[in-house]
Amino acid sequence: MFKIKAHIGSVRAFRRDERGASAMEFALIAPMLFFVLLSIIEVGVLGMISTGLDNAVIDSSRRIRTGRDDAANSASAFEDQICSRLGGALTSCRDRLVVSVQRYASFATAGAAATSQPLGQFDKGGPSDIILVKANYKWPLMSPFVATAFKRSGPLEVTLASRVAFKNEPFE
Repeated sequence: MFKIKAHIGSVRAFRRDERGASAMEFALIAPMLFFVLLSIIEVGVLGMISTGLDNAVIDSSRRIRTGRDDAANSASAFEDQICSRLGGALTSCRDRLVVSVQRYASFATAGAAATSQPLGQFDKGGPSDIILVKANYKWPLMSPFVATAFKRSGPLEVTLASRVAFKNEPFE
């Protein structure tokens, strides 16, 4: 009988013991915490890439707008100029990037065409022409949580878009 009471006492002591409870709670919460932290980092990287794409498109478009001699003369040369400002491997950037440079009669028609997808056209126009530059860049995502928040173009990638409309300066 004494052995049964001793056994019951040790079971009660085990049930009241709270050592290690914090470790168990952390083990349950840690995967979600790390997943959310990595998703926040990925959103930050996505914002940096989007800003970098906008700046690269603006800088490369300025060469066309001002009529510089080193302005691109084809869609592939324009993609090269953008990719050189984005950094990273040129070949992977070129695989992800699609651009269009088109001339329009007015800003209203250029604005209406800004939502369409770039198809690789290139017409940089001449002095005082209205130009619309469109660039789409496919960025691979690592987190499925972030992928559900954006309109995706593939299994785990998002398409970043950059548009610039301007009137060429009266060069020449």
